[in-house]
Amino acid sequence: MALVGERVRSPFIESLKKEIHAHPAMTHSFLKKFGEGKIKAEAGKIFAEQYYQYSKHFSRYLAAVISIIPDEPARQPLIKNLFEEYGGRSEEQKGMDLELVHANIFRKFCKAAGANLETAKTFPETSLFVERYFHFSELHFVEALGALGPGTEYIVPFIYKPIYDGLKKKGYSEDDLLFFSAHITLDVEHGENIWDSIEPYTRSAENQQRIRNGAMYVLDARKVLWDGLERACCL
Repeated sequence: MALVGERVRSPFIESLKKEIHAHPAMTHSFLKKFGEGKIKAEAGKIFAEQYYQYSKHFSRYLAAVISIIPDEPARQPLIKNLFEEYGGRSEEQKGMDLELVHANIFRKFCKAAGANLETAKTFPETSLFVERYFHFSELHFVEALGALGPGTEYIVPFIYKPIYDGLKKKGYSEDDLLFFSAHITLDVEHGENIWDSIEPYTRSAENQQRIRNGAMYVLDARKVLWDGLERACCL
């Protein structure tokens, strides 16, 4: 299941990609139901309130991983990703733009969904998911790269597409869904950037296991997140 712009990597990475695609976080019935529009009328609001608890801190997760990487070449692609999280596009010679900060774009979706961001109760499944990300700085840096790269950025185009499709079926506009459509495209590049950071560390079996462990660390938690959202959102 290759995407436009996705490069073929080493046998280890290609094998890990296959394992990721088979993970329950990627094959979850929540994604299937949501993509088919088999969701409650208030599903957009519920999803917005829960996912915001994760999305609003994403630049912090990214900065935490950057802070523990000892090698400058491995940090560089992630610093570019962080710049783009704040609305910058180096290829277009555009600086950071608060209007295009990804958390702000998500808040626009939240507003369209009628989400109560200040008063909504966070599900236990959501709390577990977010807590995993706040522990990145405690991981070995190679494991953290596995969590942020193959466990997170790499999968975004695949998991956001059914969410985008389901919300579109419920009448949300393209402007409302910019957060999802932008990430479906942009995170192909972000995923590739982090693979570039990871690849030099894949030469030892020990680091390969660390990368895999990191990916599973967050994928397992995302499966739990989907469990909670399926219960609340789906018919």
